[in-house]
Amino acid sequence: MRIIVLYSTFFVFSFLFVHGQNQSVDLEEVTVTDSRFERSQSKTGRSVTFISKQDIKPYLGGSMASLLSSQAGIHVNGYQSHPGTNLSYFIRGGNNRQVLVLIDGVPVSDPTQIENDFDLRQVDLSSVESIEIIRGAASSLYGSAAATAVIKITTNKPKSQSIAVHTFFGTNNSQLDSEFAVDNKTYQLNVGLGGAVHSGRVSLAEHRTSGMSAVVGEEEDPTKKQNVNAQYEVRLLPSLRINTFFSKDYFMTGYDDSFPLMDADNQFTNKSQRTSIQPKWQNENSSFVGRVSWANVERDFDESAFPISYEGKSMDVEGVFSSQLQTNVKGLVGVNHKRQEAQFGSEVVDMNLADYFVNFLYENAGPFEAQIGARLSDHSAFGSHWTYHVNPSLYFDFPKMDIRFTTSLSTAFIAPSLYKLFDAYSGNKELKPETNQGIEVGASLISQNGSTLQLVYFDREEKNFVNYDMITRRYANSPRDFRIYGTEFLLEMPLSSNIDFSTNYTYTQHEDGQGLRIPKHKVNGNFQYDVNENTQVLTSFQYVGERDDLFESKQVILSPYWLMNLHVAHKMSIQGMSFYGNVQNLLNADYVETQGYTTRGRNFSLGVSYTF
Repeated sequence: MRIIVLYSTFFVFSFLFVHGQNQSVDLEEVTVTDSRFERSQSKTGRSVTFISKQDIKPYLGGSMASLLSSQAGIHVNGYQSHPGTNLSYFIRGGNNRQVLVLIDGVPVSDPTQIENDFDLRQVDLSSVESIEIIRGAASSLYGSAAATAVIKITTNKPKSQSIAVHTFFGTNNSQLDSEFAVDNKTYQLNVGLGGAVHSGRVSLAEHRTSGMSAVVGEEEDPTKKQNVNAQYEVRLLPSLRINTFFSKDYFMTGYDDSFPLMDADNQFTNKSQRTSIQPKWQNENSSFVGRVSWANVERDFDESAFPISYEGKSMDVEGVFSSQLQTNVKGLVGVNHKRQEAQFGSEVVDMNLADYFVNFLYENAGPFEAQIGARLSDHSAFGSHWTYHVNPSLYFDFPKMDIRFTTSLSTAFIAPSLYKLFDAYSGNKELKPETNQGIEVGASLISQNGSTLQLVYFDREEKNFVNYDMITRRYANSPRDFRIYGTEFLLEMPLSSNIDFSTNYTYTQHEDGQGLRIPKHKVNGNFQYDVNENTQVLTSFQYVGERDDLFESKQVILSPYWLMNLHVAHKMSIQGMSFYGNVQNLLNADYVETQGYTTRGRNFSLGVSYTF
């Protein structure tokens, strides 16, 4: 019944959408890798969002979390609180351990974290070239943890001689303050060097904030973030190139006591470093992509009543060979090995994971396309597990519009973190891995005038869910299975030659009462007005529905809220110089993001960018 309603609604919107739309425009083709084969986004068989460098510009000086939270199906809790607040990535009703993050093709995670997830607070947006979001279970393609989404971050590409400088200054006010003090400062430098054979780039950034308390209180908790990113590419042959990536990140924040909630002079620091080497060989019909990466992290909770330190290391090796097997069939085969190590107190623990995977893509000139794939994961603690995906789709090319219908059945495997297994106080070596099975049904329409309409229904079942048992004081597998389902709606359309409108709506339902801080209803929208060729004004709004939260061990309901933001970009008369202005929470909406913790109020920022 839900599927019938979905498609009926879709066709009603389709009629309204294309009626009277006769003007066609040339659309820029976007390449995505939802199947691990590069192909047009308009041909993809899954729900995929591509965020370009142009889309990122209004968020420069801000955070990765605020950008992601504006996308369909995604709610990031914490980005509207103190800048040092821990972030929760709720994608299609999931949590942090169900989201896989890749940076320049390398899976990133922190083996010392409770959820073995990656801290997106460390990412500097000025160093990001593009972001691809692949929704739904994708463990068979990308490995453990890819249960609700894969977020693929690509850093700036090496270009010819160029230097770009960004500076931003702004306020950092809570809802209780309205000062114009410069408590938010960002400095960013990007340098590109290159030629036909050798090319590279270096990105440096620093971001500091002050003036806000983590919990509702008077004491200030400052933050400091520093990033160094570098890439070097050499073309040994026309068909062979080698990329080397290096990044070093430092993040520090003051934080307060949680039990009970009160001001405290605590400090947290996170130091991490990543290096990867990636050869790529490609001819007309085949390619090989390899990588070897190393990462280490140090996390310290200092100046608190319970100081503690963690250290972790990761190594990841992968090789993928793909080929055009027949005229309409592509195939790939890959091998991946990952090793993680973490130190909790005086004990050093580790795990190894070996994966073997295949994927096949059938596409032709007709309407039917499909991909199918599987992965065997051999875990040192949990043995062998299979994951798979089956993804057929239909594509119809009409004179005035293209329509695509997609379905996907996929599974995911989530290994419990080293912390949940081996922590001296809460670890449980008897844990079983979590498994997910999900179905996705969608329809999309692309009009000649550049408009896009998309509807997706998703349904996911979770087994062996790992949570904290308040009785045993240890992590345990839940005896119950959980079901999460919902819909995503996306609309992008030009209202005139210089006004573009986009909106998305997400409905998320946790059938068994789970989903702390996850809104059932969420809406995002943008109006972009090109005043002239040099000036753009972007107005964005966001509605977040009711959420459940816990406060002093009691469940509370957080009220819904609306937010409105304003972004202005202007190219100045000086060659290469641009001006940016931002107002966050323009109407100073009064709301609570997390009970007991500070929520940001109206804030202003000004920035200047100079490229030469």
